[in-house]
Amino acid sequence: MGSTSGNPASRRWIETRFLTKQGGEWFGYSYAWNDDETEGFLVEKPGMDREYQIKTSDGMRKQLWHYPSRAECMVCHSRAANWVLGLTELQMNRDFDYGKVTDNQLRTFEHLGLFKVNWFEEMRNLLREEAKKKGMTDDKAGEYLDKLCATKNQREPMISSLLTLPPEKRPRLVDPYDKKQDLTLRARSYLQSNCAQCHVEAGGGNAQIDLEFTTPIDKMRLINVKAQHDTFGLPDAKLIVPGHPEKSVLLHRISHRDKGFMPPLATRMVDRETVELMRAWILGLRRNSN
Repeated sequence: MGSTSGNPASRRWIETRFLTKQGGEWFGYSYAWNDDETEGFLVEKPGMDREYQIKTSDGMRKQLWHYPSRAECMVCHSRAANWVLGLTELQMNRDFDYGKVTDNQLRTFEHLGLFKVNWFEEMRNLLREEAKKKGMTDDKAGEYLDKLCATKNQREPMISSLLTLPPEKRPRLVDPYDKKQDLTLRARSYLQSNCAQCHVEAGGGNAQIDLEFTTPIDKMRLINVKAQHDTFGLPDAKLIVPGHPEKSVLLHRISHRDKGFMPPLATRMVDRETVELMRAWILGLRRNSN
C-alpha cells in the first residue's frame, strides 16, 4: 500500500468527498477507498486518520492522512464562502478540454443557458464602481445612478443567460506555480484558493484581513498591519512587511507546521513552492513601492 514521491503513476485513490444540500442545509461527507481501490466506505461522523507509506529518495516515509469529521468539512465550506468553494466565477473562468474542443468554461456554460444573470443589478454595480473611481461618494454615486438608470419602479430588472462581460474581461485566477505569470497574480491566486474562504469579510475566526482576489491590495488590511494574535517572536512583526519576509507573520504561518500554522486543516506538510512564491512576492512589494 505504498506510493513513490514524485511518480504520478503510483498515485492511489484515497478519499472522495461529497457536499450535499439537505432541507436547505449543507453537509459534508468523506468516503475512504479500500486497499484495492475498488470501493469507498463512508467515514464515521468524527472522522479518522490512516497511515500510508511513501517511498522517497531517502527511504520510506510515513504519511498520516486525515479524513475530516462532518464538522471540519463545514469549517471551510462556511457561510462566508457561500458554502460551495470551487464553483465560483474566479475558479471557473479558465479553459477546459472537453475532448473535441477546448473552450472557456464560463463561455460554455453561457452557451448552454446555465446562467441566470440580472443585468440591471450587475451593470448598476459596475457603473457605481466607475463613479466612485471618479471621486463620487456613495451617496452621490447613488443619486447619479438613480438618474442614469431605470429603477425597479420604472422597469423590471433584466434576467438573461448572457454574461454582462465576456470571460476575458472578467477577473480570473492564474496557476500559482506558473512562473511565466505575474508574481502578484500568482500570490493572490494562491491566497484566494487556499485562504479566502475564511479570510474574507465576516469570515471565520476574528482576523480582519480580506484575502479575496478582487479586493484592492490597499483594502486587504494585510500590508504593514500589526498581527492581532501571536507574532511568533519575529522582529518588528506585521502581517506582511514589504521587502522583509523575516518580519512577515503570514509567511511564518505557512512556513511551519507547529504553533499557529496555516491552513489549520487538511495539511501536514509545508508547501515549499508556495513558501518561495510568497517570499518572492513580499520581496517584490518593496521594489514596487519604490
